[in-house]
Amino acid sequence: MPYRVSFDEEGRIVHVTFSASAVKDDHYAAFDAALVLCQKHACSRLLVDFSGLCTSSLSTADSFLFGKAVAKAPISLRIAHVMPKHAKASENVSFASIVEANRGKRTGEFETIEQARNWLLSMPSVPITVRRSPLE
Repeated sequence: MPYRVSFDEEGRIVHVTFSASAVKDDHYAAFDAALVLCQKHACSRLLVDFSGLCTSSLSTADSFLFGKAVAKAPISLRIAHVMPKHAKASENVSFASIVEANRGKRTGEFETIEQARNWLLSMPSVPITVRRSPLE
């Protein structure tokens, strides 16, 4: 599988790790799985490790749409992105992160998992807030 989603009980962090072979659909599937874990554990901290990506499978438009989709998540999240080394992949992750932040998500970009984890842990853990769709 090109991604792995897990829950760190000690830090109360949902952790997503992408491998080199991740494609666009994997990003959406991983985020959906992460949301399920966040809701299951009442967790608002999300660490997404893109450091394993060695190419970019997303276009700029795909990155915009993915950031927009993340921002529409029905729960409040703090998202720490561990940036890929690949230049285009890093550019696309950064763009998606900006889109998320511009739509109200609290995001950060980091070079290492340790930096991302420390940033998430520096903020108090808050209960997740589930937003209801106005269409329901």
